[in-house]
Amino acid sequence: MFKNILKIVVLGLIGFGLLIYFTAEKPEYVNPNVVTKSKLTLENLPKNIELVGSENIISSSTIFKKGIKTLVIVGNHDSLSVVKDLKKYFTIDMPYVMVANISAAPWFIKKWAIPGKLEELTKGSDTPMVYDYDGSMVKSLNQYDTSKTGFFAYLIDENGNIKNIYDGKVKEDAMEGSMSEDEKIASLKPLIDLLK
Repeated sequence: MFKNILKIVVLGLIGFGLLIYFTAEKPEYVNPNVVTKSKLTLENLPKNIELVGSENIISSSTIFKKGIKTLVIVGNHDSLSVVKDLKKYFTIDMPYVMVANISAAPWFIKKWAIPGKLEELTKGSDTPMVYDYDGSMVKSLNQYDTSKTGFFAYLIDENGNIKNIYDGKVKEDAMEGSMSEDEKIASLKPLIDLLK
């Protein structure tokens, strides 16, 4: 009896693993050596976006507005755990938006694990975070680096033009506390200096 139950459990796990393997979306290959020469503007951004903690899809024009200088920071979980504290360490005179670059993650991780982690990150923060499930936001910014420690800052000017102004890094496992407060400040300070 016990052997039969064990066989059923093992076969069930194997079947579940195969189901995930065969139904998982293959990551889209993007050649990072191909440089896109197009000028980035607000028109490049996707028309609709999803914010972390919100069930509804909203128009991107509610977050990214022409006539308002806006800082956009694209990152993965480790880097966003540091970037989220930007206002804690520095005074910023412009609105900023974080973009969770999670498009390369397997679909089941995107559905089950990532939303909760990102909601934890944004808890108690008034800074919006775009949940870029399909990668449309990062593609519109010509950003193809999905490393978990990198972050990439863009400035949207009053005319709607978008420019990459800074690429930074944080320590691996920053989300688990591998960085001290001083290290976090040091990793963000070059970006703040560029905004002055």
